[in-house]
Amino acid sequence: MLALGALVALAAALRFARIGHQSFWYDEGFTAVLVHHSPGQMLGLLPKTELTPPLYYCILWIWAHIFGYGEVGLRSLSALAGIATIPVLYAAGTKLVSERAGLIAAALAACNPLLIWYSQEARSYAVLFLLVALSLLAFAHARSPRPTRRALVAWALAACLTLLTHYFGVLVVLPEAAWLLWVHRRDRRILLAVAVVGAVGLALLPLAITQRTNAVWITRFPFDLRLSQIGPQFLLGTGTPARGILKVVGAVAVLVAAVLLVRRSDASERRGALAAGALAASGFLLCLALVLVADELITRNVMVVLIPLIVLIAGGLGARRAGALGLIGAAALCTVGVVAAIGVASDWRYQRPDWRALAATIESGPPAATGRAILLENYPGRIPLELYLPGLRFISGPAGVRVHELDVVAIKGPGFGWFCWWGSACNIIPSQLDTSIRIRGFHRYGPLLHATQFTILRLRSSGAVPLTLREVSRALRNSGLVWFGLMLTRAG
Repeated sequence: MLALGALVALAAALRFARIGHQSFWYDEGFTAVLVHHSPGQMLGLLPKTELTPPLYYCILWIWAHIFGYGEVGLRSLSALAGIATIPVLYAAGTKLVSERAGLIAAALAACNPLLIWYSQEARSYAVLFLLVALSLLAFAHARSPRPTRRALVAWALAACLTLLTHYFGVLVVLPEAAWLLWVHRRDRRILLAVAVVGAVGLALLPLAITQRTNAVWITRFPFDLRLSQIGPQFLLGTGTPARGILKVVGAVAVLVAAVLLVRRSDASERRGALAAGALAASGFLLCLALVLVADELITRNVMVVLIPLIVLIAGGLGARRAGALGLIGAAALCTVGVVAAIGVASDWRYQRPDWRALAATIESGPPAATGRAILLENYPGRIPLELYLPGLRFISGPAGVRVHELDVVAIKGPGFGWFCWWGSACNIIPSQLDTSIRIRGFHRYGPLLHATQFTILRLRSSGAVPLTLREVSRALRNSGLVWFGLMLTRAG
């Protein structure tokens, strides 16, 4: 219990450290906007903006009213869910394999950079991981020769809540259901439990079909590239400056775990670990099969298999006869995870774009008495910038608006290709600022401003000047800039 308590404390430190340091990114921006609405409005908007069921947003709506709508307030629900996953995974590993394996599973989960990242994000994934761990724990009890009614009810409840949190929870829930049906095929209680879970899944199907159009962007990227990202991101999360050496150390540790599972574990340990491995493998194969129906294969949609996969690896490293080699392998994986997490926290290239700093920099100059317009290069939306510049709206119509200032914003790329990680700085296509832009009535005001990866060219006029989309299009026609529309912070 002392060791488990230390691991929970470590998980809490890693998840709450600088939890509000990074601003909301695009997806989190939608979360923040949704919970500001009434429950009815929020549920009505979900099919238009999200790819998940409503449970997480209903919980977060209540949470936000208590703890606030800022980065710390909204993300703290995910952080607590991430911390709670550690003792649950310990219990699951203990029941499936051994107490030693359970402790190692808890340690691997506490230090996994992918789990740390999503424990600091205002999205449903950390809550999903907790529910998947709970379903795995209940499954471990339900797979016994004579499962109790309590175990079956617990599994059915955890499985239903998992599906109500994210559709891809089915990657773990369906293999668990199939296993229980096969092992206890003559037990009517199992049939009833699986039927209840199946009914919940079928009830969600119409909503899932409605939301399907929100995922069409995934297929724009090569399937082989998306597939090749899964393994490295399971190990290193969003990436890290020391990616090469960490990948090698982590891969060797996983290989050691596989060898120890085969050579040093006893029959009982091997059965439990392989049961977890079978769930992970089945879930991954199921995701590949779903590609034939709806290709939504990206790391975050298959992450649920990481929970049983951690138990599989812990089964090898925590085998009764693994000795010091198992502890060294576990320490190596934990070290890799912590170093990767620290690398992300200390390098803007691997963090979320700092829209909060951009907003603060835009507003740092003398006030634009008659209004300010913003032109973002290569970026089509107001979210999440409008969270930090309330009232932001697109300029439309031929008449335009009268403004005193125009801020042209370029985005610097991290230098290793923008298709790297959903949410980090490389998620935005970079652009090159053209400082020679000339717009009638405006002149350059002051030096270029910098806010992390953003560069701002400030143009001002001596008075309120009419600004139209046609005027801006004419000015940018020969500059090669890609833009989608002007945004207005305040009209005069």
